[in-house]
Amino acid sequence: MGSLANSGNPRLGFLGGTFDPLHLGHLKIAEIALKHASLDKLLFCPAHHAPLRTAPALFSPQDRLAMVQAVCQTRPSMEAYAAEINHGETRYTIETMQEVKSQFPDHDLFLILGADQFSRLPEWKNVQTLADLVHFLVFARHAKCPSKPDIDNLRATFMDNSLINISSTHIREHIRCNSLPESLLPPEVLRYIYQQELFPNKIKSSA
Repeated sequence: MGSLANSGNPRLGFLGGTFDPLHLGHLKIAEIALKHASLDKLLFCPAHHAPLRTAPALFSPQDRLAMVQAVCQTRPSMEAYAAEINHGETRYTIETMQEVKSQFPDHDLFLILGADQFSRLPEWKNVQTLADLVHFLVFARHAKCPSKPDIDNLRATFMDNSLINISSTHIREHIRCNSLPESLLPPEVLRYIYQQELFPNKIKSSA
């Protein structure tokens, strides 16, 4: 379905999501992609609001971006990409990836996503144009391997990753109950939540 052979061009990974908040599972995916796809850099792009997500985010767009920026500051191979937050509206992946390509015209683009979203690619806006633009790096979310969507010129590599048992929903449920699951969050995210006092009640650790 696609080869990770190096074309000689710089290789740029892209990981988008709500990052509500960014957790250690996201970082593990980024580290695997950087290593096994030989990426030169990876962009973390928080969404203002994801098109296929119905529930509102727990944290504001500005706070989610600030947490991603704090994490990337200490990791030279990772960079926060603020375009979707700066636009201030729901953006489709194709729109953002075309913007990325205009800024990095000489780079090969690798779009990172979970197997569940890979299976839903036919629902994405202008997915054929997207498939012509990027190589998909697909991460397993369950033991079952997803079927290949019927999209022409689809380039995709299934990453050999262990299942990452960290749920963003579970983390948000803890936070809503004023309990921070410290073992699941990067220290930069924890520090930001504490320093900004994002919740009216005192948050206690549940590490």
